[in-house]
Amino acid sequence: MREYWQSYAAGQESRGAEDPAAAGDDDAFVDGEETFAPPADVFATPTGWTIHLAIPGAKKQDVGVHWDGDRSVLVVSGVVYRPGDEEFLQGMISGERKVGLFERKIELPPKGAAAQNEKGEVDGDKISAKLEDGVLTVVVGKLEKEWTEIKKVDIE
Repeated sequence: MREYWQSYAAGQESRGAEDPAAAGDDDAFVDGEETFAPPADVFATPTGWTIHLAIPGAKKQDVGVHWDGDRSVLVVSGVVYRPGDEEFLQGMISGERKVGLFERKIELPPKGAAAQNEKGEVDGDKISAKLEDGVLTVVVGKLEKEWTEIKKVDIE
């Protein structure tokens, strides 16, 4: 268990500047508007990675998932609305949930101690996403490597 938390801490330290939550600040600005970065869990599998993002209240049509192959970054963005009409929302006494625009960037393959053993490149054609019960699950496949030819080199 201790190894798990150490690798988790190493992963937290290695989160890049691309990630608004990297500096402990989960608020950022996109095009002048304040956004938030939803919490995410990243899991390594033999065939790729699975990412869970908590976005309760988001609707499928308001969420976008994009792969930036040049920067090796998965970008999840969208908007979460508070349910209810304007009149109802005027009566809100306490508002603790994060709502509004969100954006989360996740570098793949991930950096960090636990990811050092993870080899493989992202297969941009093998990315799928499903939103269920407020959790967005993104499955990202690795490129399948073909057989590597080993060539004997004669020494002169």
